[in-house]
Amino acid sequence: MSNDALERLKNRKRPVVPDRDSSLLPLTPDIEVSQHIDTHKSTKPTEPKKQESLPSGEAGLKTKQSTLRLEAQLSERLSQITHANNLSREVLIEAMFEYYETDGEAWQKILAVAKKKADIRIEIANQKRAKSMMQRYLDSSLTPDI
Repeated sequence: MSNDALERLKNRKRPVVPDRDSSLLPLTPDIEVSQHIDTHKSTKPTEPKKQESLPSGEAGLKTKQSTLRLEAQLSERLSQITHANNLSREVLIEAMFEYYETDGEAWQKILAVAKKKADIRIEIANQKRAKSMMQRYLDSSLTPDI
């Protein structure tokens, strides 16, 4: 990129965005506000509170990004469900995992289905690998040695 173009990009005017209202009080009447909110501000310095066990999100949620490879039809059904309920796929999967982990009978059924699916995927992978190896062998046997 030439210096002239770079200077134009640096000096271009950006749109001005109005400041957001960051107040915690609701602006709509359909949201109820607790009557137990302390509206008096203390003039004394407060001691730092001990960090209690806060629900996820309030204490800084630690996540790990990963890629899930799902069957195409299952992925589509999952997308429909999450879109209809305004959820992310990750949140739905986390909730299902946590719920079924506590239900021993359901958990065993899920693990049984998972093991069957894993066996099928391993078989498919082995077939693809064998086909690829056969194709490479055929290709190498058809080319004359130099």
